[in-house]
Amino acid sequence: MGRRSERPTTPPAFDVVQYAKDSDAATAVPDFVVPLPPLRSFSIDDGVAEPRSQTRIVTRPSMRTTPSDEVWASDRDGAAAVVVMATNELRRLPLDHRAGFLLSLMDGTTDLETLVELSTMSRADVLTLVRDLFESGVIRFR
Repeated sequence: MGRRSERPTTPPAFDVVQYAKDSDAATAVPDFVVPLPPLRSFSIDDGVAEPRSQTRIVTRPSMRTTPSDEVWASDRDGAAAVVVMATNELRRLPLDHRAGFLLSLMDGTTDLETLVELSTMSRADVLTLVRDLFESGVIRFR
């Protein structure tokens, strides 16, 4: 057996049993999962370019005159992005590592242009990801 330490130990300043119960309750998986609507595939025939992102959670309405990501971004000039979806709901979404990184930068003070600069991704990729997150209700601009 190992040697016992002569160093004194102090009990934690909180109730360990209650902490364990609270932790278990916070990480428990719910008995039900709300299914997401099936993703609609886009084609050139729809007049909409093939989506380049895996974060498309809800489909865009079928509109022949969908503005480009650049036009969409120009409407949000200077507005800061903030995550509005709860963390437990975010975990259920099919987000890739790029979307997760962008979400980590959205603290309510970072505008779209700063996100493009900080991300080191191409401008087109950032705009597409941010637009998908916005249209899916994950973020909003203020």
